[in-house]
Order: sequence, then structure tokens, then C-alpha cells
Amino acid sequence: MTRLGPVGGLDGDESAPAAMTGLVQAVLDAIALQGVWLAPVHDQAGATLDFEVCAASPDARDIHDRTGKELVGRRVCEAYPAVAGSPLWDAYLRVMETGDPEDVDPYVHREGGDGVPHLSAYGVRLARLHGGLLVSWVRHDREERLSARLFHTERLGHLGWGHWSLISGEAEWSDQLYVIHGRDPADGPFALEHYREIAHPDDVPIVDHALTTLSGSGGPQEFEIRIDVGGEYRHIRATAEVSRDASGQPVEIHGVVQDVTDWRRTADELAEVTQRLEEESQLTARLQSIILPMQDAVPGLQIGVRYFPAETAPLGGDWYQAIHLDHGEALLAVGDVAGHGLAAASAMAKLRHAITGLAFAGHDPAQILVALNRLLRRMRPDVLATSVVAHYRTKDRTLTWTHAGHPPMLLVRGSRVHRLLHPGVLLGVFEDVSYSCAEMRLEPDDLLLMFTDGLIERPGRDLFEGLDILSAAIAETVPRVPPQDRVAAVMEALAPSNTGDDTCILVARILPNSLEVF
Repeated sequence: MTRLGPVGGLDGDESAPAAMTGLVQAVLDAIALQGVWLAPVHDQAGATLDFEVCAASPDARDIHDRTGKELVGRRVCEAYPAVAGSPLWDAYLRVMETGDPEDVDPYVHREGGDGVPHLSAYGVRLARLHGGLLVSWVRHDREERLSARLFHTERLGHLGWGHWSLISGEAEWSDQLYVIHGRDPADGPFALEHYREIAHPDDVPIVDHALTTLSGSGGPQEFEIRIDVGGEYRHIRATAEVSRDASGQPVEIHGVVQDVTDWRRTADELAEVTQRLEEESQLTARLQSIILPMQDAVPGLQIGVRYFPAETAPLGGDWYQAIHLDHGEALLAVGDVAGHGLAAASAMAKLRHAITGLAFAGHDPAQILVALNRLLRRMRPDVLATSVVAHYRTKDRTLTWTHAGHPPMLLVRGSRVHRLLHPGVLLGVFEDVSYSCAEMRLEPDDLLLMFTDGLIERPGRDLFEGLDILSAAIAETVPRVPPQDRVAAVMEALAPSNTGDDTCILVARILPNSLEVF
């Protein structure tokens, strides 16, 4: 069992121990130091096991940043295990035994834990007082740590501070301010007026205005100027204010300076890149509108088209075509050139314009694809493409079509969705290829859907699964709206599955008669 010594009142050699504790506390309250009054804690045999804090000065602060009365009642070895067996502990016992004060300086305290320094240095003064131990200390490393933190803050933030006396002309700079100005600390600070000499000629009026305002009756100033540092202009941002005496006269200027050159260069480069991207985006939009113009009306069909550019590359190789041929006939086509950017768009434009000429020359879809394949092999042998081409004859509602490695067309009849499969090899793979056509008779209000793979493709998902999902979405949408609104409804319901790829969609409704207006 442990017991307090005389200060705690259990051994009772001195009268009024509580009053003594109150007296010591009153003294500590009046002294500007970090100190505590400790009472020894003994075992049954009288050996000192620990010391307990009975009084503490308001300024006392321990390694855990507890202060003043927060320390009272704590035992040294329990609160600070590293003290036990240390030179400081040995000094505690000697002073209690001999009564002779001691200084332990330095005392290096080692302690781990979140938020607690591993190593701290103190100067400790010990004196026996009324059966207890008066301990006072000064932490040597606190100012060093604060200075180090300030130094690192200034260095990382490219910050420096300075003071300029308007009375004596003396000035004081932080170390980082010398770095910002490229100045040798041995040369000392320069006067504020020197900024007129090192500032960029265009920025001298800013310096004049700031100095005039600060020296007069103005308030704090914040400004950015360029200064000559080692033969190059650096951008600095300064914030300064003036201190005044009791009569209101300015006596000292305090300033914080930050080198913002790198930030300014980055901001300028970002602005240039942003402007260039905006210009490229506008050019891309103009090119895309030229390559993929809005379609004219085609007799016998109600047509809707939509192009979704890829998020990462607005100019791509997907295209559509819907043109009115002679004698109430129409060509419908969708294609996809592999890749993005100007190269893909250039190849796409060649195919799109070629298919128009071939259609007017009377070629059927199979012959058109043979010609497109030859065109790619001659002009762009590095490019592959897919396409679905269809020919529609209004008078008997006959559809003739073929594919070149492209997803199938979808036929929506009533609430059912059918895949029109007639596959053929990709364009640009082989020198000599042949294609064949399929043919079927359409019915009034049938919907034809042509699209590129961006509508159904998604990483990790099979294309046929994408087709199933697309078909289900269309089958759910079509019965909800009247026939004349189905093209718009289907277009509204469809969105690309893969936003990293561009997507084309063409929807055509077979009109009940050629006189219907839409």
C-alpha cells in the first residue's frame, strides 16, 4: 500500500498540510515560471515510489500540453514513465535526501505517442520545500521547434517577412526573404525605395502607389509586381501594413512577400492550354457539322439522326447518311472508322462522300461496300472500318441491305424488336472481297434502327448482351407513344453505353403513305 509523505498529511510532521499546499499554490500563481510542487509517495517501508503534483503554476506545461491545474493530482512515473530510472529521477531522490538544490541541464526526455515529440530537451531546477519538491523547468527545444516550423512554412510556401523602421531606417528580414530576392544575407536588407530600381518598368507605378499610401494615412496594401532577380523577372505578391505611434504617425512597415512565379507561369500555361482546347473544340464542332450535316426529308420515311462525340476525343470516325435518291428511293447508312481525331475523321469523310456518289450511280448496297473496301485499301491501308448500308424503295416498301463487320440493324414492328442479320467482312482487311444483299418487305409504322457500337459496347460486356439491353429499352418505349412520335421517343431513350467512343444513331419510320407530313 502506498501513502503520501508529509505534504499529503498522512505522516503528519508538519501542521496544516492543506494550508501549506494552498500557500505554495498561491506563490506559484504569482511567479512567471513553469513549476510544480511534488509530494513524495511512499510504500509501507518508507521508500519513495513516486511523486504526486500538489500545486502547479498557471504557466506550467507538460510534454502532453497539459497546463496548470490539469497537472495537479498526477503522479510523475504514471504520467511520464520515461522519468523513472532517469538522471532526473535520481536527482529527485538526492534533493529530497540532502536538501541541496540541483540543476539538471540538459535533461533529455524520450517519449513516444501520437502528437508527442520523440525527443525533448529541458533545463530543470530542483529544490526541497516543506517536505516536498519544488520543480521548475524551461523547455529548450520549443523555440527551436517553432523556428523550424516557421522556416519550413516559409520555404514550402515561398514566403518571407520583413520589417522596415521609418524612424531609424533599420530593417530586418527572414532568411527566406533573402532567397526570394536572390540576395546574400551578408549584404543585409535593402530599403523599401530599392524596389523602384529592381521592379519591372511597367510595375514601378504600383510600387510608388503602395509606398506613398503606406507612408501616408492609408491602410494595408496588397499588390503583385515583377522584380529583377539574377537577370530574370520573378513575380512576387506582397502584403504590407504600417504601425503607428500614439499620435498616429507611421513608425514601421511590416510586410509579407511570396514568390508566385511558378504559380503565375502555371496559370498562364493553363490559360493558353484552355484557350487552345476551346479553339480546337470549336474547330472540331465546325468540322463535325460539315462532315455530318442535318439530313433533308426523304419521301416515305420519317428520319431522326443523332451523333454523340466521345468525351475524350470529340472528333471521331462514326458517320451516318440518309439521302433521297431518284424515283422515291433512299439510301440509309451508318459506318464506323477505327480511331479518333483528324485521321479517323478524314477517312470517315472520304467514305461518306464516296457512298453518296456510288448510291446516285445506281450501285446496290453490296456493290457500294465492295467499292468502299477498294477505296480504303488504296487511300488508307492503315485504316479499318465497319458499315451497314441499306436501300429503300418507297413504292413497294422494299428494303435491301448488307453489313461489313457492323452491328445488325434492328427492326421494330409493333412491340417486338428483330435483328436483321446479314454479316460481311470488315472494310479494309482484304484486297478483294465480295458482299451479298438481303431483302425484305417493310410495313407501315415499322421502325429501322442503325447505330455504331458505342451505343451497346461497354468494357467487360458482350456485344450481344448490349443488344439485348438495347432491344428491351426500345420494346418498352415504343408502345407508350403514337406512331408519329416514336422516332423522337426512341432517340430520347437511347444513350451511349461507352462515353469513351463516339456514337451515331439513325432511326427511320416507314410512313403509311407518302403524303404524310412530319
